[in-house]
Amino acid sequence: MMMFMVGCVGAAAMDAGGRNLNTVITGCLHPATDEVVRYFEGGRVYSLQIESTLACPQGCRYCYAPADAARAGELPADDIAATLSSAAKMGVKAVDWLGGDPLVRKDWYDLAERARDLGFVNNIWSSGIPLADPEVAEHAVAVTEGGFISVHLDTLDPVIYAQLHDGDAGEKIRAIRRGIENLVAFGKPTAELVNCITFTRPLAGEDVMKTIRHFCEEVGTAICLTQICTVGRACRHPEWVPTAGEVQDACRARDAICYPGSPFSFETMDVNKFYCGSVICVTVDGDVTPCSVIRKGFGNIREQSLSRIVEEHRSELLFSGMRQQGPNSSLCTRCEQNVVCWGCRATAYYETGDLCGPDPKCWRAAPGR
Repeated sequence: MMMFMVGCVGAAAMDAGGRNLNTVITGCLHPATDEVVRYFEGGRVYSLQIESTLACPQGCRYCYAPADAARAGELPADDIAATLSSAAKMGVKAVDWLGGDPLVRKDWYDLAERARDLGFVNNIWSSGIPLADPEVAEHAVAVTEGGFISVHLDTLDPVIYAQLHDGDAGEKIRAIRRGIENLVAFGKPTAELVNCITFTRPLAGEDVMKTIRHFCEEVGTAICLTQICTVGRACRHPEWVPTAGEVQDACRARDAICYPGSPFSFETMDVNKFYCGSVICVTVDGDVTPCSVIRKGFGNIREQSLSRIVEEHRSELLFSGMRQQGPNSSLCTRCEQNVVCWGCRATAYYETGDLCGPDPKCWRAAPGR
């Protein structure tokens, strides 16, 4: 089984202690990971997240961007085209298609083809449910050559799934699993597939371990273990926020199953600082944010070009305050895992109001540690 989230930094790269980073848990997601690191180190945008729609068949009851809370439900195709053109001139390499579920847009394939024709690598973050349609899966494989496709299945248990999502739990689980089978049948390597798990308290303990083990060991996909963030619909369910100990147990299980032998780890936001520090997002409302979960905009593409917004707000969008240790810097910059991890910036923002603040949900920052 291949896991492309390991060895992100390249065969010759070493950390400050002289350790080979070829075995580092990295969470870069992008297969061209050496290039991601170069973009990160140069303070450049490698990947553009486009939140094309908020429509989604999954109905997550903790969704950070529920459709009923936005000014618009879909980003117009003309805005997407202008944004892609600006990003291409900036040298951006990849487009991460987000939702909602980007695959429910009627023109999603045309937009992805346009991005590919401009030279971008396409990555898709989907619920996985639309991929149960073989035609959708075939098209998704065709436009993501060299990129990844992520599905979202928190649990294999329909009882727990029904607690966390709207609709028919059994049918949705079956649809996502059929979608993965379709992708593989049409030639997508399992090493370029990701299962995203939003870690909530109902998953704590044996359930999350069972799901991670199934996808990592039996299916052969990568795992993206993310943390519930108390924004959007999640604000209605504070009881679903796991304790620091539950987060620690989940991360240790993930490390043991997915990354045996690695000297490094990070908390439940399986996209590392290289990914987070070289990505920006355009929301359905046209706002430019540091990531899709952070709903704080720094400019809007309907008022300025994407390149101008990045030029004027590079520090905020790419978290310049996290890149150097200093007397007033976040504890995350001084953590022993800072080689790959700087905590979840979205959690830090919503819990402390500071994009570069400490991540209070990380067990390493727990009192008394």
